[in-house]
Amino acid sequence: MEKLKRLALMAAQTASTILITGGCGTGKELFAQAIHNASSRWYQPFININCAAIPAELAESELFGYEGGAFTGASKHGKPGKFELADRSTIFLDEIGDMPLPLQSKLLRIIQEKEVMRVGGLHPKKIDVRIIAATNQDLQKLYYEGKFRQDLYYRLKVISLNIPPLSTHSEDIPILVNYFIDIYSKANNKQIKGISKEAMNYLLSYDWPGNIRELGNVIERAILFCKEKIIRLEDLGVSNNNSNIESGADIFSLSGIERDTILKALQATNGNKSQTAKILGISRSTLYKKLELL
Repeated sequence: MEKLKRLALMAAQTASTILITGGCGTGKELFAQAIHNASSRWYQPFININCAAIPAELAESELFGYEGGAFTGASKHGKPGKFELADRSTIFLDEIGDMPLPLQSKLLRIIQEKEVMRVGGLHPKKIDVRIIAATNQDLQKLYYEGKFRQDLYYRLKVISLNIPPLSTHSEDIPILVNYFIDIYSKANNKQIKGISKEAMNYLLSYDWPGNIRELGNVIERAILFCKEKIIRLEDLGVSNNNSNIESGADIFSLSGIERDTILKALQATNGNKSQTAKILGISRSTLYKKLELL
């Protein structure tokens, strides 16, 4: 991890495109943000795009913008896309493997020509954008399957950073736990001072398939229901009786954590869904959708 951070710092001093690979929850976005913050573009906003979250029919106008009247419902004044907003800054393209092929060719043109063409536009606009892409997929495999352009893959991979899973650097778990305790205690107005030795040992023994994101969710859940100032085994959903300890997959599955959190929040508010949504930091409509899945 120290070597990886040194490489990221060196990469920040360049304007080259960067491809960050690694499993879900390993911290790819965190590295991208850190590279931007350490670069000469730090004073400009960091533009973050999840390629998998944009509907295919809206992706082109969202990324590249559109001219007034370009399509039905378009603003008469037009609208700049994310790439224009990232001019002289950094744009982070998360889940790049899910970008549709037609958009991949346009992205390749932006990298090569350093210009963007709005939907319905007649003249391209020169832009200065630093592109950082990330994926948890094998882009070479996607190329052989006809789902990703090989030329784009090599254009993105000028500098490559591979973020290892948390299980390969478990010595960082205590540092991460203390960090999450600090931020989630403040966010929830709780006075949690630390974690017991038994609880920490249990966290160190788990494989963390969801990586750092999963660890953060577990600590947040423990803080929400911790009754003392120290997180103990029972706050993690683990019994002090070893024979009663559930499997790690049951305790730490994200769906299980979310289900338990929602049910306990409902119990605390006597079933008041408006208050429950407020406690959980989500909208009432989102809460109803999650309840349907329980």
